[in-house]
Amino acid sequence: MNSLHQVSITGPSGAPPETAAIRFLSLLPDGWRAEVGEFQENRARLRIEAPPGTTTSEATRTATDILSQPGLQGWHLADE
Repeated sequence: MNSLHQVSITGPSGAPPETAAIRFLSLLPDGWRAEVGEFQENRARLRIEAPPGTTTSEATRTATDILSQPGLQGWHLADE
């Protein structure tokens, strides 16, 4: 069974979270999937499905690495 993790990403004021979510999803490693839970003003909540045994720490590190890629500058993990 895959590991499920939930993250929220937030970005600059006025930045569309829909675009950031699409970019985030496209950069997930092989074997990872995600669904959008909801959008708010400048925030997207994502449900990530990672390979079995993936820890929360590993999922967080992967999400942080994705957010450091071009096209997602200014976006970061939000505190829940």
